[in-house]
Amino acid sequence: MIIVKMNETTVECSIAASELHEIGLTPEAVIEGAENTTSFFAQLNKEVGAQLDYDPETEVMMMSKNMMMDGSVRIFAVKMSNQDIQKATDRIRGAAETILKMLTQERVDEIKAKTGRDKGVALNEVITNVTDTINRIYGRDAELDNGMEGTQAMYQPLTEYARYMMEFDEFEEAKRFSKVVQRLPIVDSALYKYKGRYYMLAGLMSADESIIYEMRRAGVEYSQMLTVNSPEAMFIAEHGDCIIGEDAIVHLSDLVR
Repeated sequence: MIIVKMNETTVECSIAASELHEIGLTPEAVIEGAENTTSFFAQLNKEVGAQLDYDPETEVMMMSKNMMMDGSVRIFAVKMSNQDIQKATDRIRGAAETILKMLTQERVDEIKAKTGRDKGVALNEVITNVTDTINRIYGRDAELDNGMEGTQAMYQPLTEYARYMMEFDEFEEAKRFSKVVQRLPIVDSALYKYKGRYYMLAGLMSADESIIYEMRRAGVEYSQMLTVNSPEAMFIAEHGDCIIGEDAIVHLSDLVR
């Protein structure tokens, strides 16, 4: 098993399928958290905790597991302090408050009062807006730029290909994100800079829920903003300065040592 400390709060663990077989486990058992993996995870927690100087009394350890194409298992362990927990819950609370504003009883009554096709159209509009809000997780309240006012968010149903955009305050954050997602089925990626911030545009080709979760988890954890299939990505591509036009994920992950 290879354990790499990526930063002060994150560790990446990679273990080959052959290594798991040697200790009587399978990749599927590790992913599913089967009963016979208890001792394996206990040892992993111990080693990861030592790497991150983890304090179980005041911090929590979150793990995400993903099985790769070759059968190996990759695990990311993230240490979260009270401040990290607060930031994560604030982000979730903000999304929840936005959804509640969309679903006021007044709005529901308006839909119920409509008839025929208008009722279906109104209901679909609300569902579309709520779905779009869930798919777009913002780390701050401000829009990218006043020039983007008036752009219309469009709901696109989940397909194998999805266009992600992540915003970073610093170049180093983009590098760390790239290292985390480099093994995901990302078919295109580019890095832009706009008004002092960095924006990663990446196309993920997968309908696998675990892979989609991994991509979104990394975006939420390492970036200030994550959007999916949103018009903001087109705006950045048109108006931002292109730093890396092709295979940005690959090039940036190579810079992480």
